[in-house]
Amino acid sequence: MSVFIEALQQFISQVILTCFLTILFIASLWHNFITVHFNKQPDPRDIRKSTTNIKPKKKSGHTKRFSRNSFSSLIPIEIEEDEENNIEYDHTITSGNTVHLNSTEANTIGSVPKPEVHNHHDASENPFTDLLSQEDKKLVPDLKYYYKQYNIDIEEFEIETDDGFIIDLWHLVPLQPQTEELKRHPILMVHGLLQSSGAFASPGRRSLTYYLFKSGFDIWLGNNRCGLKARWNKKNLKDKHSKWDWDLEEMVKFDLKSMVETVLLKTGYEKLTMIAHSQGTTQGLYGLINGEKLYKDMDFKLIDKLENFIALAPAIYPGPLLDEKPFVRFMAMGIDVPWVFGTKSFIPLMMLMRSLSAGTKPFSFFSYIMFNYLFDWNDSLWDKVLRDRNFLFSPVHISVKLMQWWLSPDSGKISFKNGSTRMFPTDRTWFPIEDHHSEDVIHLNPPRPNSSDYPRLMMFIPRQDRLVDGERLINHFINHEANAVYKIWYIDEYSHLDVLWAHDVIERIGKPIVDHIRLMPESEV
Repeated sequence: MSVFIEALQQFISQVILTCFLTILFIASLWHNFITVHFNKQPDPRDIRKSTTNIKPKKKSGHTKRFSRNSFSSLIPIEIEEDEENNIEYDHTITSGNTVHLNSTEANTIGSVPKPEVHNHHDASENPFTDLLSQEDKKLVPDLKYYYKQYNIDIEEFEIETDDGFIIDLWHLVPLQPQTEELKRHPILMVHGLLQSSGAFASPGRRSLTYYLFKSGFDIWLGNNRCGLKARWNKKNLKDKHSKWDWDLEEMVKFDLKSMVETVLLKTGYEKLTMIAHSQGTTQGLYGLINGEKLYKDMDFKLIDKLENFIALAPAIYPGPLLDEKPFVRFMAMGIDVPWVFGTKSFIPLMMLMRSLSAGTKPFSFFSYIMFNYLFDWNDSLWDKVLRDRNFLFSPVHISVKLMQWWLSPDSGKISFKNGSTRMFPTDRTWFPIEDHHSEDVIHLNPPRPNSSDYPRLMMFIPRQDRLVDGERLINHFINHEANAVYKIWYIDEYSHLDVLWAHDVIERIGKPIVDHIRLMPESEV
C-alpha cells in the first residue's frame, strides 16, 4: 500500500470514528437523562438473561437450600445447591436501594473487624467492616495512591514477551517490613477487554484483590500487551504494522505465558492460581484446552502451571446483546473495513481523551454512561461512592485485529461472534479423565488419571450477563465434563461487571473462592 493511500485511509478512519464517538456520546447522555428523570422504576436492574436454558443430562434428584449471613447488606445470601451437577444457584435478590451497613450497624449485628488472616483456611469472614466512609474520594489514576493508605505497596515490573512486547505486572506487598516472612500462595489476576487489572483492585477495601491479600495470598495483577501505555522492544518490532498485528491468540501464547512464568520464578512455586474476568477467562480457557496445539513448540503448558483457574463472567460463547445493540452491530459490520476502523490501534481517540482527563469526575461519569448505554450494565449493585474510581483504569490500548477476533462477521475468520464453537467445541470433552465413562469425543488434552491432575476450575456466572452466554458454558460442563473437575456458581442478580464491583462481592465471590481453592502440598512448593 502506498504512503498516500495509507495516510488517506487513516484520515478517513479518524473522521468516521470521531463522528461515531460523538453520536455515541450524545446517545449515551440522552439515555442517561431519560433513565434518571423519567424511568423511575423501583428496581433498575436488567432482569433478562441469554436465550439459552440450562439443560443437564444428569437430572439431580434433589437440591439443598441454605442461607448465610452477609456483612455487606441486611439481606442473607440464599443458596440452592445441586450436588449432582456441582452448581450453586445464588438466588439472593437485594433491593434496588440496598442498605449498606456502616460500621455502627455492622457492630450492632455482631460483625467486628478480624485480624489479618495468613492462613486462608481461617478466612471464613470478611476481614473488614464497612469502611466506605473512610475511603478517599479523590480520583487519582494510580493504584499505589490508594493502597498505601491500606499499608500496602505495589511493586511494578516490566516484562518482555517472547515476541517483543513490554507488559506490566503489579505485585502487592506489605508497606511495612514483616517480622516473619510468610509463604503465600500466588494468585495471578488477568483483566477483561478494554480494561487493565486495576479493575480488580479499584474498590479498595471492598475489592477481591484486597480481600484475598488480607486472606493470606500473594497477589499479582497482570496486564496484557500495550495496556495503559503501549511499549515494545524496538529492536524486535521495527515495522509499525507489526506493533498492532496481534489478537487473542498472541495474548494467550505470549502475554499469559510471560506473566505465569515470571510469577512462578519470583515466588518459587511450581503452580499458581489464575483469577480472570471476561476476556481474561477467554485467554485462560483457550490456553487450557488448546494448549497442546498452541504451545506445541514451547517448553510450557498452561495446564501444568495452574493449581486453580477461577473464571468471573467467563466470555466463551457470545450472548444476544451482540446482535441487539445498534452501535455494537455497527462495530461488527465495520471492524474488517480499514477505511472505518483502520489497521492499527482501536479508536485511539479514546486513549487521547484518557490521557487528557483521567482522574476527573467527567471522565469517569462519561465512561460509565457509555458502557451503560452500550452493554446495559448499571451501578445498581455497586458502592456509589466508588463508581468513579472504578473507571480510572480503563480504557487501554488494544489492536483493531483483536476487535476483529471478537466481532468479525467474516465466515472466513475465526471470531468470538461467529466461531466460538470452533475454539471451544461444546460437544467434546476438554478435560478427559481415564476410566471416566463417557461417549464424548475428546478435544485436544490427552486423558489424565484423576481430576486432581487438572487445575481446579471455578466459574462464577452472572445470570443477567447478556454480553456472553454463560448458560451455554454451564451446559457444556454439566453434560460433557466430570463434575469433579469443576464447580459453578450461578448468580441470579449479577451482571458482567458486578462480579468485580458489586457491594457484596466479598460474600458472594471472595469467600467461596477462599473456601474452595486448592493449595499445593508443602513438598511441591
